[in-house]
Amino acid sequence: MTRIPLMVSTFGQEEIDAAVDVLRSSFVTMGAKCLEFEDSFAAYVGARHAVFVNSGSSANLLAFFALANPAISLRNGHRKLERGAEVIVPAVTWSTTIWPIVQAGGIPVLVDSDPQTLQMDLDSVKKAIGPNTVGICPVHVLGNAVPMEPILRLAAENGLWVVEDACEAVGTRHRGKQVGTFGNMGTYSFFMSHQITTIEGGMVVTDDDDHADLLRCLRAHGWSRNLRNRKAIEARHPTIDSRFLFVNTGFNLRPTEVSAVFGLQQLKKLDAFNRRRVESCNAWNAAFEPLFMAGLLTPIHATQYTQPAWFSHAVVCQSKQMCEALQAHLEGCGIETRPIICGNIARQPAFEHIVHRIPGPLTGADRIMDCGLYWGSSPRMTDADIDYVSQSVQKFFANQFRDSSLSSSSKRTMWQPV
Repeated sequence: MTRIPLMVSTFGQEEIDAAVDVLRSSFVTMGAKCLEFEDSFAAYVGARHAVFVNSGSSANLLAFFALANPAISLRNGHRKLERGAEVIVPAVTWSTTIWPIVQAGGIPVLVDSDPQTLQMDLDSVKKAIGPNTVGICPVHVLGNAVPMEPILRLAAENGLWVVEDACEAVGTRHRGKQVGTFGNMGTYSFFMSHQITTIEGGMVVTDDDDHADLLRCLRAHGWSRNLRNRKAIEARHPTIDSRFLFVNTGFNLRPTEVSAVFGLQQLKKLDAFNRRRVESCNAWNAAFEPLFMAGLLTPIHATQYTQPAWFSHAVVCQSKQMCEALQAHLEGCGIETRPIICGNIARQPAFEHIVHRIPGPLTGADRIMDCGLYWGSSPRMTDADIDYVSQSVQKFFANQFRDSSLSSSSKRTMWQPV
């Protein structure tokens, strides 16, 4: 049987050789290569600062704990993320977008998502803003983009932080600009299944010098050694050994040199990887056009002015029954699938224990959860792999429908299995 895994490793001999060189050097913890990767990534996305960490989840943790820290610089009407403060997030997101808000003492406010784009619904965001709202976290789901202009306008009008979660959208551009660089901070993930990999790893970017130093401090124990203004801080505390000078609280979220050299090699390949992801998704959309016209499947549309870097290929089925049957069929064909991340995360059992607010209906998120699925779009997929997926989906509908002629949009009969 042909096997189409959710992801295929994208690293090659260049990454392996670079990792071996680091191991032979005997210096493997955060050092010069991590700094080089930070500089290269910041240049790629167009940010002033990039702070490398050990995962995308850690990037979110670092960003939200920075907003809650006493040392955070407040400008433009911003307020600290204090206990009970609210942050607006989409209901369709990954769990570790939300857990750091809760862990930092905040309250997540869940808003609806659009089943046609998978992105947060802008009207829902506007209606969700209340007196306790201190921030908005747009999540660029599966390589698409949240339209950022309305988000930035709402943030400016209400003195709100904007922390972009671009963990699934490394390389996605909106209005010609890299997502993750519109707000106060942006986060990225370099897990194995993402657009590029450092094995495990993540990044926080910002254009604010003070915020960047706070992120570096919190990343590594709260000590001063990685701060750009280190000498000035040490001069204020001459009686303490500067090698162990702690100026804040912190975590240990440091990356390794091995991860950094992986990232440096992968970054060179990112644009080519993303072009291939787009090619495969375009091929599937073309192949499934009759199914789209018949209303049996709904494609995921790129938001206006967006050049997506598709994380995977997602579709929304006509019904939950159809989704479950299609998923079982694809898995039986050796095509690995997943639900669309956490679905409506408010329905996850963890939320029985979490203080949160839902200001409006989550009907779009429910539809994404009940009727959506995705499969991989690895840049290593061959044309034969892409065709096999197309044929497998088409075979499902040909087998299940008495009338398999689906070229007319007038044939919108409800799905009835034979």
